[in-house]
This record gives sequence, structure tokens and C-alpha cells, in this order.
Amino acid sequence: MVLNFQICDNGLISQLPNHLICHILSFLSTKDAIRASVLSTRWRSLWQLVLGLDLDSLDLGLAFASSQFSTIDDFVVFVDKFFYHHRESCIHKLRLHIRTVGYVDYSSYLTKWIDAATTRRIQHLDLHCDRLFKVAVKIPLSLYTSETLVHLRLVRVILVSTKVVSLPCLKTLHLEFVKYTDETTLEKLISCSPVLEDLSIVKYTEDNARAIQVRSKTLKRVDINQWYDREYGLVIDAPLLQFLRIIAYSTKNIKIINTGLPAKVDIDANVLSILDPNDLTSRSMMRDFFTSISRVRCLVTSYATTKDIFHYMQLEPLHQFCNLTGLSVICCISSLEMLLNLLKRCPKLESLSLKLVDYKETKKAGVITSTVPSCLVSSLKFVKLEGVLFGCGTELNVARYFLENSTLLEKLTLRNDYKEKNVEHVRQTLHAIPRCSCTCTVVLL
Repeated sequence: MVLNFQICDNGLISQLPNHLICHILSFLSTKDAIRASVLSTRWRSLWQLVLGLDLDSLDLGLAFASSQFSTIDDFVVFVDKFFYHHRESCIHKLRLHIRTVGYVDYSSYLTKWIDAATTRRIQHLDLHCDRLFKVAVKIPLSLYTSETLVHLRLVRVILVSTKVVSLPCLKTLHLEFVKYTDETTLEKLISCSPVLEDLSIVKYTEDNARAIQVRSKTLKRVDINQWYDREYGLVIDAPLLQFLRIIAYSTKNIKIINTGLPAKVDIDANVLSILDPNDLTSRSMMRDFFTSISRVRCLVTSYATTKDIFHYMQLEPLHQFCNLTGLSVICCISSLEMLLNLLKRCPKLESLSLKLVDYKETKKAGVITSTVPSCLVSSLKFVKLEGVLFGCGTELNVARYFLENSTLLEKLTLRNDYKEKNVEHVRQTLHAIPRCSCTCTVVLL
């Protein structure tokens, strides 16, 4: 259908039928949708027809109210009216950020609202409870069997134990600071969502849990950020996985199986800092871990992870990264030789991003004596170097190494917070370095 717009006093958008204006308003928060209603008398009540509710209990500022919600009771009344008004219609989106202080259990309110949303075929549910709650909010059982839910984000709530989970349309699951009454609840949420593609977990909390089990035949993206001192294990079993990010400072046991060919892996897991060279079990675990990510195409590692990789390489050979084309590492300036040894395990590397740090290391960078990795001759095209406030000498030496030994290099970028008076000196030094690649461009940031 083609709409014929004519310019009028209220603008082109006012010529749209009500259902299209409501659709436009659905992309706004409820606060902004109510504010927009003052633009035209015709819009005065259209926000009430929007098939979604997006509210913050302390930051609404309704256009028709003198102030924000004065009490949580006002907030409850407002949400109740919304569900009453939509008792015969579907609800596409429900986002509630409840922020209050006290010992009141708000589970009864949320149970009523989530039950109502599930009945009205909810598609997107985003529930954020403030950390100042003295009584944790429990999620009702109706949520586990929603037939229409596509996106679910829960923050600071409790997921109660259930025997039945069926979420046939769920594609995105984000859980932040969520507590579980037992460790099988999370496993069921994942395994009983047959089209789940995106999983994000921040600080998994379950007193009796020993491992996070992520098993899915459809997951494409997994982001685990644990943030705690407890020592949990982590098992990833996802054959279609394309992106994996793990931050797990205390995890001793990371097991990744059946992941196919992930496009990108981002690891920040300090798992080797206490590795005993004589502990064959730990060495075997780490060997399996590196083998499981060896087919990745892009690898990002933190300083701790890079250091642990170098530690492992001193104990036994590292598996070849035969498909790796992009590598981003944070490396101490005293470990440049180990970095080159890592590059030797990456024969198809095309892009390298290297951040050099100096965490009060007593041993400074010396002359690089290692043989040139094969990727510098056959595949490396882009190098980005970044230093952290310890002078430009080391970065220039590393830049010199890549310029003099990289046959196919197209661009080398050097970034640092140089003092203004040193910038021209650095630029002249870079320009004077002989280059193995005649097409290489040097960029100084």
C-alpha cells in the first residue's frame, strides 16, 4: 500500500493512520511516548494503544503528572491500568526497571504482570530489579512455558526451580546477577529453547553449583562474565557457535567441546597462574582447551590470558591455529620473544593488534633474536601497535621489526600518547626505517 502524504499544520506524520503512529511510538520508552502526545490533540491518548510498556519506577516524569511516581504504589497502579486496558489485545514488549528500597516482596506484583503478559503473547520481556531490594524478586512459573517469547532479559531476580521448561520461540537470553534455586534451572532454560541463538550471563550465582553447563544445538553467540571469587567450571557445547567471550578470573576448568568453527573467541580467564608443571591433570585440561579453540578465525586475549598462554608454551608445544586470520593480544614488553613464538603457530595470520604494557617488569625488551614467523612472509597485511605510557622506544623497535620483515604488509598503525614535541621525531624515525613491503603505509596516531 502506498500512502499519499500531504503537508499540513501538524506535519506529515500526523497524516498516518493510528496503527502506524502507534507502531512508531512503540520504539520509544513509555515516558517519551507520553511526552510525544502533547504534539497533537489527536495523539493525546494514542500512547495508551501502544502494544508495549517501557517504564522506570523512579524516572517517568509523565506529561500529565506534576512529578515522578511518588511511591511504588503509584507505579503499581499505572502498570495495572495498562494491563487492564490491554486485556483483549496482545502485548509485544514489557520492560520494567523497578528501583526502590525496602523489605516488601514485590514478587506478587511481578507474578501478576508476567502472567498477564504471557497470556497476551509477550515477545520481548526485560525486567530489571534494583540491587537495593531487601527481598529478592522471584520469577513466576508461567515464564518458563511462554509460547511466544523471543527476547528475555532478567537482572537481579531469582529463577525458581521447575520441572517443565518450554520456550519454542526464544532467541535471545540475557541473565545478569540472577540467582537460581538449583543449577539445573539454567541448563533447562538453555536446552529447552530450541531456537536460542544469543546467550549472555553476568555473574552466575548458585550456592551449590560446580559448573555452568551451556549445551545447545542452535547457539551462535555466548558471552559469559562471571565476576566472582568462587571457582566454578564452565562447559560449552554448541556446534553452531560463531562468537564466544569468556571473562572468568577464577575458573580453573574451562571445557569447550563440539564448537564447529567459531568466527571469534575473546578470552579473559586467568587459569594458569598457579599451574604446577608437574600437575598432569591441569596440563591436560589446558591442552584440551587450546585445542578446542585452535580452529577459530579471530582470537582476542587479555593480558592475563596472553601471559598464561606463554606460560603453557614453556611447558609443551602449543597447538597450531591453522585458520586464525585475526589476533589481538596484550603483551608485556619483556615477552616479545614469546609473542613471536606464538605467531609461529599462526601461519595464516593477516591482522595483528598488539598492545604493549609494562607492569613494572624488571626485565625490559631486548633485541629480538627469534627467527621470523612464516606469517610475516606469507600472509600478514595489517599491524596495529599501541603502547601504554612508558615511552616510544619499545614501540619503535617493534614497528621496525615488522616493517623490515613483513613482505606483504599493507598498513602499520602506531598509537601512543606521545608528547607533542616528540611526534615529529617519531614520524621521521618511522619514515627512515627500510620496508620489506613496497606498498606499506605507516600511520601515526
